[in-house]
This record gives sequence, C-alpha cells and structure tokens, in this order.
Amino acid sequence: MKILPEDTIAALATPPGEGAIAVIRVSGNRALEVVDSVFRGSGTLSSAEGFTVHHGKIMSPAGEEIDECLAAVFRAPRSYTGEDVVEVSCHGGIYVSRAVLETILASGARGAAPGEFTRRAFLNGKMDLSRAEAVAALIAAKSARSHRASLGQLHGRLSGAVGELRDALKSLCALLELDLDFAEEGLTVVPRGEVEGKIEGLRIRLDELAGSFRRGKMYRDGISVAITGPPNAGKSSLFNALLRESRAIVTPVPGTTRDFIEESVTLGGILFSLRDTAGIRAAEDPVESEGIAKAVESARAADVLLVVTDAREGSAEQVSDVIGPREDQEVLYVSNKIDIVPGMSCGITHVRSGARAQTHVALSALTGEGVHALSEEIVRIVAGGELGREESLCILSERHAESLKRGARLLDGALQSLRSGLTNEFVAFDLREALTALGEITGEVTSEDVLNSIFSEFCIGK
Repeated sequence: MKILPEDTIAALATPPGEGAIAVIRVSGNRALEVVDSVFRGSGTLSSAEGFTVHHGKIMSPAGEEIDECLAAVFRAPRSYTGEDVVEVSCHGGIYVSRAVLETILASGARGAAPGEFTRRAFLNGKMDLSRAEAVAALIAAKSARSHRASLGQLHGRLSGAVGELRDALKSLCALLELDLDFAEEGLTVVPRGEVEGKIEGLRIRLDELAGSFRRGKMYRDGISVAITGPPNAGKSSLFNALLRESRAIVTPVPGTTRDFIEESVTLGGILFSLRDTAGIRAAEDPVESEGIAKAVESARAADVLLVVTDAREGSAEQVSDVIGPREDQEVLYVSNKIDIVPGMSCGITHVRSGARAQTHVALSALTGEGVHALSEEIVRIVAGGELGREESLCILSERHAESLKRGARLLDGALQSLRSGLTNEFVAFDLREALTALGEITGEVTSEDVLNSIFSEFCIGK
C-alpha cells in the first residue's frame, strides 16, 4: 500500500471481537466530511466544535440503519494526529464494527496502514520519533516495570536526555568553528584540554545510556529463569509452585520432563519467564538425551538460574559445573523436599565460594514452605542490581541503543583526532556525525525506510 499523507484514513482502534463497544478512528482533511456522509444526528459533524461528542446513527448507502453510535470530534491541530479526527463508538462485535468501518471506507476513506495514525502524529509535530515508538512499547507492556519505563519515554524522558546531549554537541561545534575563525590570528578561543574534557564527559554519558538497554530489554521482554537440576529433584513441582498453578506434569518417574515448558509470571512488578527443563543426568534414551541437551542450552542462556536438588542427596555444585554458568548470570541453589528431612527448615543463606557469592535456599515445593521466600529473593537479586535503578533512564529500543553506540564511537574518533594533534576541522566533523546519530533517535534525522520499519511493527488503528 502506498501511504499518501493527504488521504483520509480509517481503522478499527479497538481489538476485533465481541465487546461492549468498538471504536473506529478516522483522520485526515476530509474526516468530518466522510463521516458526515453516513452519520445521522441532530446536526452535522462538519459544523461541530472540537472536543464534542454527538449521538446518532450510522446509515448504509441504501438508507438502512447499521448501528446507533457516538461520534467524537477532534479538530486540527488539537488531536492525536494533528489532523481533523472523528472517533465513532459503536456497539462491539465482529459484524457490527466491520459493517460500520466498511461503510466509512466506502464513503471516501482509505484503510489505515499499521501505525499510520501515530506516524501522522510524528510527521505533524505532535511527538518526536522516540515518543512515537513509546506508544507501541506502552501497548505491549507486560509488567509494571515495562509500563513505567514506556510511560517515561512517552512523556519525553529519552527525548529530553538526547536533546541535552545534542545541545552540548552543538555548543562544542560552535566553539570549534569559532576557534577556526581566530586561528589565523594565532588566538585560541577554548583550550584543547577543555574541549577534550567535554567530549570525554559526553562519551561517558552515551556509553551509560547505551548500556542501559540491557535493563530496558529485560523490562520489555521479561527476565528468563531456568529451573534445572537432576531428575526427581522437584523442578516441575517448584515450577508449578512459583506459577501457583499445575502447569507441568509431576510424577515420581525420573525423566518425565523431556522438553522445557515455559510460562510467564509477574513478581514484584517484574515480568519473569520461567522454564522447567529436563533433569540433567546420563541418559541412553535418545529422546531424553535431546531434552537434556536443550535443558543445558536453556540454562546457559537464562538471566537467572535455579539449580534444584533433593535435600537428601546430590550436590547442586555438580549440576552447576555441568552447565557452566556465565559470569553475568545470577545463580540460586535450591534444596527441595525439606518436608521429608527431619529437623530441616526453610531458610536462605549466603556463602562465598572463591570470588563468587552463592545463595542457597531451602524449601518444600510440595507444601509451599519457603517458596514465597524464594520468589522474594529472586526479585531482590534482580532489583537490587542494575534493574533496581528505576529512577534512572533506560533504553527500550535496540535502534536507540545502536544510535547511541555509534555516537560514542564517533566521539572516540573526535578524541583521537584531538589527542593526535589534528586540526579542529577533523574534530568537528566527528562531532557533527555524532549529532546526526543522536538525531536519528528523536527523528530530527531520519529516512522513509526507517519510518516504514518502525511503524510496520505497530497495530492497525494506532
């Protein structure tokens, strides 16, 4: 579909299916005229003021009533898209909403492309590109943390930070260009050491922002937790206990779990993706062996690893050695089945093994004793580190992170030019390129291909 900004567009803005109401959004220079041609109320929408709601009926071209509805009028530029907008609220339902939409489309509107309403909001200056992307992130938010991070970006936290960085770079470029003007007279406007310090400070800030993408990605996608250990250690029982539902099959037969099972749960406002994996042991069955190989692979890829063993036997460290946890991976050692060990009670202990601290949790997945403490400990470990810095800005988009990394590399180039004694023209060139990289985040510098890529990920109607 060729996207023409002068077209009047329409789409269902609510999820398809049965519900109390459905909303059809119409935007463009002819939005009021198009809806007027099928809307019958006490007056015309074209003569109505903005921010008003009108009761009426949607009529077919043959004069038959399709539905009773409300039409909300928003006049340019005080609308979501910056254009004239009408939002028709009709009764929910697949047939009714589709019939109303098709009637509006037949009256002169075009079906909206994915994200086209938000794209028009960006093009009409209602929001910058980072805030437009935050709309999709907010809709897709699956936890309180991702919701708050998306809302902060929507309210301009990222664009404000990028704006400050761009302003600082513009000031540096202006100083360097002024210095060039006075160079022939042998005068120095700003010492090169001062310029170097300013560039170094900006580069550090870009590195910090780019590095926050790991935290933002976890907010956005959730934190993966792999439950691993030998057969019959109670991994599936713990999986069910953490979910508070019987999702995994639990039997006394070793090797019941052949493939991993994955479910999501929110703990402490953070989205976790739990994986119950096959028991790790030497197996002759080729199907079970494949499951074990997948279990090891899944465990190594997880953000958090729960190594579960029967409190009566086995060593959690042995299982951990087979997996080989990453340096940046959080590992908790869980002793399960304390309910059948005389004198053993639930609890959490922290010990140090070499250079690495270890967390040991004793619990009973069967009775639930200690499971809540484990949940709290997982949240504490995750939120107590980098993820706990909720007050700080974090990057949610890989596109933004790459632009920041490219900007940091360009500032490294400017520092190298400065330190090697090259003239200010070379330094200023890298600074201007860094400006361009940051401008791509907010859309001050962009291309049609980038816009197509970003907004194609949006739902139709937003």
